[in-house]
This record gives sequence, structure tokens and C-alpha cells, in this order.
Amino acid sequence: MNFKNLTSEERIVANFINETFEEHNQNMVSTIVWINNHVNHLASQRPDVHRAMSNLTSKQFNHVIAKVLLPF
Repeated sequence: MNFKNLTSEERIVANFINETFEEHNQNMVSTIVWINNHVNHLASQRPDVHRAMSNLTSKQFNHVIAKVLLPF
């Protein structure tokens, strides 16, 4: 994936979402639901991702999802 034009926090979240997206057979709805259901676990298992997600605005988070879905 080409995440060059993202901030470092956006890139951390984008890589995590992309990994999770692949694990959920490229189903973004399942991916978002899974992330939402596991956000508390991220604090201990992936503190970098949890911190980055907490610092993103809704607009930035949507931009990251768009980059995962439409990488070009």
C-alpha cells in the first residue's frame, strides 16, 4: 500500500486497518466492527495503534479508510 502522503499516526492506523481488512476477507464493515469491539484490547496489545487512533479526528480516520479501500 502507498501510504506516503499520510502523517505518521495516520500511517500506523492505515497499516493496522489494512492488516485487519485482509484478515476479514476485504470486508470493511466486518473490519470496522471488529476494531470497534476490540478497541479496549488494543490499549494493551497494540498501544501504538491505540494511541494513534485516539489522536485522529473523524475526518483523518475516514481519510485513512479511504486510502485502504481506494489506494490510488
